[in-house]
Amino acid sequence: MQVKFKFLFGDVNWLRYGGKWISTQKFNNGDFDYWLILELINMHEATGDEKQEKYHVNLQVVSLQEAGKENLDKALNYCGFNQFADEIKDDDLTKVDALSSYGISAQVWSKNGNNADKLIREAKSEAILVNGLFGFYLDRIQNRIQSTGWDFLRGDILAGLQENRQTA
Repeated sequence: MQVKFKFLFGDVNWLRYGGKWISTQKFNNGDFDYWLILELINMHEATGDEKQEKYHVNLQVVSLQEAGKENLDKALNYCGFNQFADEIKDDDLTKVDALSSYGISAQVWSKNGNNADKLIREAKSEAILVNGLFGFYLDRIQNRIQSTGWDFLRGDILAGLQENRQTA
């Protein structure tokens, strides 16, 4: 099953300034709904360092249900959307974008390179695998303190510091 994406956010010239795409449908892992976000960053433009590979592409999972109302409110405030709460109450895409921008997402794939089209094709292929092997992708460690993708979806990036933590 191919995963389709539509443009969510970014400049018209996304190859130069970057862009973000969201899956055209939300998915469900049996417990909660989630969307996939595909993001392209032009690292030369973002950092000014042209010695590195030009593009970074990543694939993220975002879940409104797992993030919860408190994290969603923080993300909307961070993005300046809190003043439009009534207008976006039924706009899941804006909420998903806010959570992704705020960092409440699980990064399930990333790669650097100089060919943006190739990287985006690879990310789309990976998106198919993410949906088929969702739990395995979220079980992966996301940071050096052992927080998993599950933790990141809930906005608990410090979960790996907890003593007596149950891990699989």
